[in-house]
Amino acid sequence: MSPESNTDGNRSGQSAPGRPRDSRIDAAIVAATRELILETGYPRLSLSAIAARANTTTAAIYRRWSGKAQLVHEAVLFAESVPAIDHPGDMRDEIRALVETIRVIFDRPEVRMALPGLIADTVADPELHAMMIGRLAGNLTVFESRFGQGRRGEDQLPMLAEVVAGTAIFRILIRRDAALDDTWVDEMTEMITDSWPPRTSSDGN
Repeated sequence: MSPESNTDGNRSGQSAPGRPRDSRIDAAIVAATRELILETGYPRLSLSAIAARANTTTAAIYRRWSGKAQLVHEAVLFAESVPAIDHPGDMRDEIRALVETIRVIFDRPEVRMALPGLIADTVADPELHAMMIGRLAGNLTVFESRFGQGRRGEDQLPMLAEVVAGTAIFRILIRRDAALDDTWVDEMTEMITDSWPPRTSSDGN
């Protein structure tokens, strides 16, 4: 059995019955994960190294997470809420709030280090992929209720989120030194709002 194997046979990511989780161990594992990603990168990151840094065991990790991909996803990609704005209904401010939230999610050194390998591992596991997408998208329903009502239809908000997140991910993967800074937020916001809502032709063309 390899060092990465779950020695107690429980790989569900749930605590064993009668054995409550210790939040201090959770925090130590997450902190160790973030530190080691910056030191070694995602491909060389191992659960045994995380356990050693956190002063715990790989079995303790498996009681909390299904494996490396889920642990890293939860450690570095925070499910940020899109904040309420001061003037609800202001299209530009609503879009900027979404762009800024996605910038906050992805603009961390540990995210940039982990993202290429994490994407590959996540896409390879459909169940894990669905769970992780659901985790990040959980707050979009609230955003959609105030943004999309009476506008372009229920499919447009998810597409908008995909466009902004996809641009951020592409920038990280292809232009690895490019910043996700205020200029990027401004440019993304302007690019979207300049064409929103879509222009309609009065002559039917």
